[in-house]
Amino acid sequence: MTVFLPARHARHRPMHDYSDGAPPLPHPESPARVDAVLKGLRSAGGVELVEVDGFAEAQVRALHDADFVDFLLGIGAAVAPEAEYVPSMFGADLSRAPLRFRGGMYCRELGTPITSESVGAALNSAAAAIAAAGRVAEGAAAAFALCRPPGHHAGRRRYGGYCYFNNAYLAAGVLAPAGRCAVLDIDYHLGDGSMEFATPACPYYSLHADPWLNYPYLEADAALDSDCGRLMTLAQGTDGDAYLALLDGALDEVAGRGCDTLVVSTGFDTLGADTIQDTKLLITPQDFRRIGARIGSLGTRLLLVLEGGYNVAKLPECAAEFVGGIREGTRSPC
Repeated sequence: MTVFLPARHARHRPMHDYSDGAPPLPHPESPARVDAVLKGLRSAGGVELVEVDGFAEAQVRALHDADFVDFLLGIGAAVAPEAEYVPSMFGADLSRAPLRFRGGMYCRELGTPITSESVGAALNSAAAAIAAAGRVAEGAAAAFALCRPPGHHAGRRRYGGYCYFNNAYLAAGVLAPAGRCAVLDIDYHLGDGSMEFATPACPYYSLHADPWLNYPYLEADAALDSDCGRLMTLAQGTDGDAYLALLDGALDEVAGRGCDTLVVSTGFDTLGADTIQDTKLLITPQDFRRIGARIGSLGTRLLLVLEGGYNVAKLPECAAEFVGGIREGTRSPC
């Protein structure tokens, strides 16, 4: 399997997560996450590593609103080295406020700081997703973009949930012109940003913990037009068998749409031992092999895009099991 690594991801080093208030927690979205996943992929064998050292600003601007992108670029350039920015006030329209006060127009929480390197790393992460999508569009059976920062919480004009730009739908934009494409999100959290980009031509399917009891803490039950995909909530105590039953339903719908390619927003934070869960799941590393096998058996070309997963000690095992399962499902050395 070809693995696309954003060369600048380690420059993004958020220090503080104020999501639970003060004092802040050490930020869990660390460079060690990518190192751990790559270690697991290498242990599974057959990895061709491609480092991506570019930026995808033009593609990001085509997907996201211009004023949103301009804000991120501007605030990133304004942040001093070794400092980080979080919004200090929130409002629907802060466009006439000084730059430092506009963040609360585009973000509704305090867990996604911006450092002087964050926006460049996010553009580089987007470039990795796009490069991996290009490889699949050219005919590869599968590719894995180790996107960091992740992307599925980023909407048209909104960042948050450790995400700045929506890597999955940037990749889908490359794949959709070549055939029918869908996005399957197996991260623990609902990709509220990805929901904004779902269309009948490129639907969104998500298996996630209750979004009212867990991030993104939606004010109303999440809803998605049935023509644009389906949202499936994981109950407290969901184990591997219950998870696979829901996954099979999603995959059946994807198959029924005649999709040629599937973008998988790949989060390993459904692992029962992950520290970020509020609704406890009972997924094991071995369950990731079964999940991978089911996805692989769909028969579509696959683009895997890294999202969450914060138990760094367990990430290598989860990643190795997952790609091992995909190979079993596809019956190929991808």
